[in-house]
Formats: sequence, structure tokens, C-alpha cells
Amino acid sequence: MGNLSTDKLKDKNGNPIDKATFHANRNLGPGIPAGVNITADLDASVDMYLIAPTFVWNSGYKIFGADYGAIISLPFANTSVGAALDTLTNINVANRSISLGRSLSVDDSAFDISDIFVEPLWLGWHGKHYDVSAGYGFYAPSGKYHKDDVANTGLGFWSHQLQLAGAYYPFDHKGTALMLAGTYEINHETEGKDFTQGGHFTLNWGLSQFLPITDNMLLEVGPAGYSQWQVQDNHGADQSSFLNSPNQVHAVGGQIGLAFPKANAQFTFHYFTEFAAESRFQGDYAGFTAAVGF
Repeated sequence: MGNLSTDKLKDKNGNPIDKATFHANRNLGPGIPAGVNITADLDASVDMYLIAPTFVWNSGYKIFGADYGAIISLPFANTSVGAALDTLTNINVANRSISLGRSLSVDDSAFDISDIFVEPLWLGWHGKHYDVSAGYGFYAPSGKYHKDDVANTGLGFWSHQLQLAGAYYPFDHKGTALMLAGTYEINHETEGKDFTQGGHFTLNWGLSQFLPITDNMLLEVGPAGYSQWQVQDNHGADQSSFLNSPNQVHAVGGQIGLAFPKANAQFTFHYFTEFAAESRFQGDYAGFTAAVGF
């Protein structure tokens, strides 16, 4: 389970977006007829809580010398979106500039299933000082989505991902691990829109250290982080007018957890704070993972 919270929207240069310009397609009241352009102060926030039961299956078979398995994740999300457009200015009506002290607001939330993730191909190679895995998976647009809704729990498009991950253990006891994972995603067109989001590449990294507490309890601590870059351009006529540049974001944080080897169980808390975002939201992520083998 996890929570993503943000109230920072960044432009293509990494600067905060505190104003937005939009076209009034209907009459918004006295002095604001349809067909005018409105510039407004922008205050937006997004909170998303996610619970994702995930099942990992190890088949017991080998392909190319690797263990073969599969993964399926059934996420449920609670999304809360709040936005306020305050102090409307620069409204040009019949060549007159009108300054108004009005506000428009959006406050919406939803709890529903999110996009299901299926990884039908997972391969894992294991050695004395390393673990390496490779896989292919996809996100199905099963979550609540409507092109005119601000609080969706799904993204509204199919997405494919290819991943290569590895862990290096410098010591025979494997108590210290250096981890690196690269993921490349390819997206389809968004439902109900002439818009296809460009593909992204995500690099996750971490250093994990296990420290014995008892014979059957280990403490895990270590720094971690990620970076994500949009590596393909967006396509389609329905692109956002102020977020139409390739985006990127970076994050740093850490994790702490307890492992119980005899019970084949592990519980981990992780936290990340994002920085240097461009053409996207920038926020903080906190999550808790419980893993039990059977």
C-alpha cells in the first residue's frame, strides 16, 4: 500500500506553475461570456492512496537456465483531487480588459479498482553474489476512467513494460545488497482522446543492509531512490497546452523493515521525496509492503 501526495505542478523548466490560461466554452456568469480566454491563479493538489494485493508465482520450471514465474497485481485506489482557480484576470471582452475577484474550484474523490498489472513472463537467474531478473508485463485499463473526470483511479490506456533488474551481494552472507532496476514502458492511445503519452524509462536504485536482531529477525535499512525520463514525444491533438514537453522527475529516500527468514516473511516501510520535476507534478511518496511466501 502507498500514498502519493503533491501540490506542486512544474513546467518544462522545472518552475512552479501558479497560473493557468483556459478557454471558457460556456457562460461563466455576468461579464464572463463564452468564448473568452481566462488567466487564473492555480492552486492544485492530488492525494492518491493505493492498496495492491500482488501474487508472485514461481513455476518450478526453468527457461534459458532461469526460474520461470508470473506476477499479477490487483490494485485499488482512492484518489482525491482538489483545484482552485482564483483571482481571474486578463479577460478580454469586446477589446476591454476586465479584472475580477472570483474563483472556480474543483473538489472530487473516488475509490475504485485501478489498472490491473499482469506480468506473464518473469525470469530469474541466481548466483553466489548476484540475482538478475528480466520480465515483460502490461497494465490493462481496468480502473475507473472518464476523459472529463478529474478524479480517476485508472489512466485510460494500455501500457506495456520491459524490465531488467539486478542485485549484487559483495559478501557471501548476502547481508549487503546493491540493487538496480531499469523499466521501459510503451503506451497506447488514451480512451476517448486523441492523445498518446510518450514512453518513459525509469531507473530504480537502492542499498540494502540486513542487521541481525534475533535468530529469526533481521532489520533492513538503506537509502533508495528513482529517476524517470520521458523518452518519446507525446502525440495527438488533445495534449495539455502547458504540459506538452517531455517530462522527468527524480526522487531520493530510504527504507526500513523487518525480515523473518524462518517464516519467509518481510515487512518494509519506504519513503521518497521528489525533486527536479519538469512538465509534471512533484510530490512525496510513502508506502508499506508486506510479503509472505507460501
